[in-house]
Amino acid sequence: MLRRLIRAVTPETLKNRILLSFLLFLLTPIATLALYNFKETERLLQRDASAKNIEQLQGLKTSLVDLMSLVMKTGLLLEQDSTIRQLMRNPKLQDPIERKRTVENKFGAIENTFFLTGATVYYTVIDMHGNAYTSYTPKNALNYGELMVEPWVRALRQEGGERYTWNPNDQDVAVREVEQGREMLSLYEVLRDEGLRPFAYARLSIDYQEWFERTMENNRQQGTYYLLDSDGSTILHSDGDEGVPSEIVQSITASRDERGKSYSIVDKKGKSLYTFDRIQELDGYLVKKVPLALLFKEVDKQRALFFAAYSAILLLFVALTYFISSKITRRLKLVQQKMDLSVKRNLKEKLPEEGRGEVLSLALSFNAMIDDLNGLMEKLRLEERQKQLVRFQVLLAQMNPHFLLNTLNTIKSIALDKDEDEIFEICVALGKILETTLDTDVDLILLKDELVLIESYMDIQRRRFGHGISLRYEMEDDLRYALIPKFCLQPLVENALLHGFGRTLAAGEIEIRAAKRNGQLILEVEDNGVGVEQTKKKEVSRKRKSIGLQNIRESLELMFKNQSTGLAIESSEAGTRVMMHLPLLLSKPYEKEGGTDVENVDRRG
Repeated sequence: MLRRLIRAVTPETLKNRILLSFLLFLLTPIATLALYNFKETERLLQRDASAKNIEQLQGLKTSLVDLMSLVMKTGLLLEQDSTIRQLMRNPKLQDPIERKRTVENKFGAIENTFFLTGATVYYTVIDMHGNAYTSYTPKNALNYGELMVEPWVRALRQEGGERYTWNPNDQDVAVREVEQGREMLSLYEVLRDEGLRPFAYARLSIDYQEWFERTMENNRQQGTYYLLDSDGSTILHSDGDEGVPSEIVQSITASRDERGKSYSIVDKKGKSLYTFDRIQELDGYLVKKVPLALLFKEVDKQRALFFAAYSAILLLFVALTYFISSKITRRLKLVQQKMDLSVKRNLKEKLPEEGRGEVLSLALSFNAMIDDLNGLMEKLRLEERQKQLVRFQVLLAQMNPHFLLNTLNTIKSIALDKDEDEIFEICVALGKILETTLDTDVDLILLKDELVLIESYMDIQRRRFGHGISLRYEMEDDLRYALIPKFCLQPLVENALLHGFGRTLAAGEIEIRAAKRNGQLILEVEDNGVGVEQTKKKEVSRKRKSIGLQNIRESLELMFKNQSTGLAIESSEAGTRVMMHLPLLLSKPYEKEGGTDVENVDRRG
């Protein structure tokens, strides 16, 4: 399945394969590595920006907490001022106008204490005797009854309630030159004397939107800042009316119980980085939003430059690769056409030996191959003609022995009619040898049949020369049915007779032995003649060259390829011994009516 898929997506031509290989294994990894490096750079920038934003928010948080501390110190000074304490507990000590002037002067004195901060605290103090005092000009005339039923006063008067609470969404009740409707950060506090008895209720407000705007004035280009309440609603923001996305608000409020921890979150669209820090004193959050486009501005610029250069290099590279591969494939296409033409013209067409490099080497190799093939084909044609000639000669050679055999049978019949027993027996012995020679379909014969041929040969030789040479056999009976190459022992006996005894009429003995050892058949022909050295001294020229041992070796090697065979000779003054070994092949006899029979065994090589 995978191979079929690869084959389907792989281009057919070499040129397109080269282009695809360069794109997949060179250019694509480079582009992937570059993208990975840019992503890693963005990740590091985002991490550094997050750490920087957290540090900045913590600084803003410290500034806001300092502002709240200023408000709390104002309340503490009001509570510890003995004059205010006396007038709040006993308003009758002074007439209303004098009392109001005294309280307002005290407010001014406390305000002057913090003049270096640049922040203005707006006081609203209500005693227990129906009097209310402010450090500012209220929008509406003060009404003690209305003030006493306001939520913040009711919350302070509630038994068991908090001594002080913060409200970041208090209304602006002062007449000021700035725009109206601004929200105030107010501290609602119960003022108590030395005995911890309440003597007044105070609302200490500060315009922290002014502080927020002043603080963010130098940071507008770095991002957008938000102040959120405990529910995630936006109280203040530094730029525009865009709020914090709901999924970011949920992530921020979900971290309510993780005190002192700050986080950075990327929105779902991956466009902005939001960093927040919790303000425990307000139960709210400071949030900074930084667009990732602003954060990654330089990286995006470098990425655009890189891919512009990369695209130009890619186009140039593809063009050059296409040009080079076209040059190569054009040459190969020409080679292919010439090869096809050479096949059509029976390998008579050669490639032009031009160009350089691998193409020239290919042309030279192809032309050399054409020459070798033509030489081989010529050699095969010559061998075929030789085989036909040999086949014709074999047919002629078979015709002559058949004629001789027929003539021999005629002589045998005449000798039988004339009662020439000796001639008849010679003809019978020679006929056996000729019949075995003419049987070209059999390469292996039984050892016992080879011994019959040897007996026939020796019978002719005895009648011819009157030798007193006897044959003796030494072998186990089952080895008589061993298969051996035809005429492998008869030439050895002939050599022993001719070279060992020559034309002498002296008595002698030739012994033929057969044994089996480690799956091998061991054959030996030994005579007690004069030996090889004496034979060489007395050797006379012969009209017909004798059959050599080398011919028998070659026959063994051809018939038993890749198997262990061998032929060796030992000679001394006491005679000569020839030893032969070959694989043991037994054609076991089987019993049939009339005796043992192995004559029908197929022994063709």
